Amino acid sequence: MLTALSVKLSEHPTGIRGIAHRLKRDKIQIDVRQSRGVTLKHVTYISFSGQVRLDKTDKIIGSQRSRLLCSDKLIFPHHSGYKRFSSSGFASRLCTNAALAVLRGMENSDRLRVGIIDRHGKNAEFLLSVLKYCNDVTVITNNSPAYREVLDAALVDLGATAVVTQNSAELLTRDFVIIPGKIYEPVPLNSSTLVLGIAKDDVQSPNYYYSYKIKMPNGFNELKPPELDGEYFCSALYTLAAQYELGSMVPVRIEGDGKTRTVETLRAYLAKLLDNHSQK
Repeated sequence: MLTALSVKLSEHPTGIRGIAHRLKRDKIQIDVRQSRGVTLKHVTYISFSGQVRLDKTDKIIGSQRSRLLCSDKLIFPHHSGYKRFSSSGFASRLCTNAALAVLRGMENSDRLRVGIIDRHGKNAEFLLSVLKYCNDVTVITNNSPAYREVLDAALVDLGATAVVTQNSAELLTRDFVIIPGKIYEPVPLNSSTLVLGIAKDDVQSPNYYYSYKIKMPNGFNELKPPELDGEYFCSALYTLAAQYELGSMVPVRIEGDGKTRTVETLRAYLAKLLDNHSQK
């Protein structure tokens, strides 16, 4: 079962009515819903005092306090045991799904120079999917052993191979860079390179996109508390509720620094980039 926490601060009247208002006891509402095999317990804390007393919610939330679904505006005391659910696993899948959707629809994807940053080697299998569409692929990783079997399989099954290196300077020649995990280093890039990642502050580039908007599947939208983002809620469904079919979703929009794109417009950008290369 998933548990979500919402907080509502009641508006304060002024004067005598305001004093009486603040003396009211806070209320807790519980709404349990089910859909598509998933149960969500939605706890709403209504505060009249302007404060949130977590001791009032302890018994209701129980062991779920360490993986609560809630707004990122809620800040819990450090030693309270309460923690907002967070996982990059679903965002990583949306990133790679978007990248493959872009490549799949391109006429000349084999001409693209593609880079993948996977420092820990957690996304080695993704390389096989990329090599189905691209001939020139460079992987930046500190875990080259994780890629040995994948490179062998690529050679046998696809007759393809890739460069696997720790040297991030190799990215300067790439047209399209995919970063399906968090990174903790500056990324050397050409200003025209298209970059897909999963975290806002990972890359400084005018063509960096990191936020993926999806269409909520029927049934799950009725479960989602209104203040939660669809991608965040589906991340919890995917990670905590074993709704692994969500891992095949392709984003309807891809955003970054105020710019919104689709798979089609990203594909068109790369096609234009290839045309510019051929004219030089």
